[in-house]
Amino acid sequence: MPITVLVVEDDDLSRISIAAALSAAGFSVAGSAKTSADALKLSRACPPQCALIDVHLGKGPNGIDVAHELRKRDPSIGIVFLTTFEDPRMLSGSRPLPQGSQYLVKQNVSDLDEIAHSIDRSLQGKSRRVAVNTTGSLSHLSATQLITLRLLADGLSNSEIARLRHVSEKSVEAVINRVAQSLNVPRSARSNTRVQLARIYFEATGHGIAKH
Repeated sequence: MPITVLVVEDDDLSRISIAAALSAAGFSVAGSAKTSADALKLSRACPPQCALIDVHLGKGPNGIDVAHELRKRDPSIGIVFLTTFEDPRMLSGSRPLPQGSQYLVKQNVSDLDEIAHSIDRSLQGKSRRVAVNTTGSLSHLSATQLITLRLLADGLSNSEIARLRHVSEKSVEAVINRVAQSLNVPRSARSNTRVQLARIYFEATGHGIAKH
């Protein structure tokens, strides 16, 4: 019997393409959902053996929340994340990944075999997070550094970040300087450094911004 997979992806083209590719590879697609609500509804109607989930699903619960809810209903369900976020901590308010889940970064997946292999491993309860070896990877940053970088990329000033983080502006500036040094961003005018840091962040989430 083919393995049944639920596809949860908010991008229409990606969702349709992934579902079609899985079907062609011999999997049984139990359903494809655009939102967390749709995913949970479909999982009730046709419980899948595995869920292939994007972590970012727009407004509302994210893919990690969906995965935890699916695990509550069925502790044996396989969980594979397929996402543009190279580090799950980059998602605001994200929870730890469920045990035994596989985490794949779309930019680093070359073919469906890797996804199929991850589905098999997830059903065995094996955890895996694909290492990111690209230049400017954010995976080595601390939680504080990553949160500060995300807020900077969202357009917040040092004073606004300081208020949100309940720290001093000097502390925020020091964190930003350490992040820039860690990511090998050359020292220049402050505005240019912030633009470069924001670009690195957005590229790491698969939403690069144009260079001018």
